[in-house]
Amino acid sequence: MTNKSAGVYAKLPDGWSQVQIQDPQLLGIDAREMSPDMYIALSQRQWMTKLDASGSTEPTSALAPDAQLPNGFLQVRQLLPEEANTISTNSLRDLLVSVDAAVAAQEEAIRQDPINARLRPAFLLLVDEVVKKDGGVHGVHLVYQVATTAGLATIDQTSLLDRDQTVLYQLVLTCTAWCYLQNRPDVSEVLNSFTIKPAT
Repeated sequence: MTNKSAGVYAKLPDGWSQVQIQDPQLLGIDAREMSPDMYIALSQRQWMTKLDASGSTEPTSALAPDAQLPNGFLQVRQLLPEEANTISTNSLRDLLVSVDAAVAAQEEAIRQDPINARLRPAFLLLVDEVVKKDGGVHGVHLVYQVATTAGLATIDQTSLLDRDQTVLYQLVLTCTAWCYLQNRPDVSEVLNSFTIKPAT
C-alpha cells in the first residue's frame, strides 16, 4: 500500500484489504470514548485508509476493537497551525485514548478493589516507547488493552510527526486480545514495513 503524495508505505499481508475512508463517523468505536483531539484529527484528516485482515472492502468501520481479525487505519493529516504550535510527542499518546487518565483510573480501581480490578482490568498499558525514523520523523508507539463488551481488546497505535511537526502520520491496528496474540506476526509485518518519506 503506497501513497506517494503523502509519502507513506506499508506492506499488507496476503488477504488483507484496504479502502479509503470518506467519513470519520464510520468508526467502529464509540465516539463518546474518543478524546476530543482524536475526533478533530479524524474529521480533518488529509488521507485515511481502512485496513482489514478479513478482506472486507466495506468502509463501515475504521476501527473495531471487538473484531475477531485485525483491522484499523492508516492516516496522514496536515495539522492546523494552532495544532502544530501546541502538539508534542507526549500529546500524541492521547490521540485515540486518554492514556494517562486511563492508567490513573486503573490504578485507582486496583486501590479500591485489588482482586477484581486485576482480574477484570479496564485498561492495561503494555508498550509505551519513543519512535525515531529517518528524516526527523518522530513520535510514539503504544500497545494497550481496553475493556469492551467482547472482553479485552488490544490496540497497537503508532503516531508520528514530521521534522517540522506539521504533518501527523498514524497507523492503528486492533482486535480482541486473543486475536492480536494469534495474529501478531501479521501485525508486526505491517508495523515493520511502515515507511515515511516526508515531502522536501
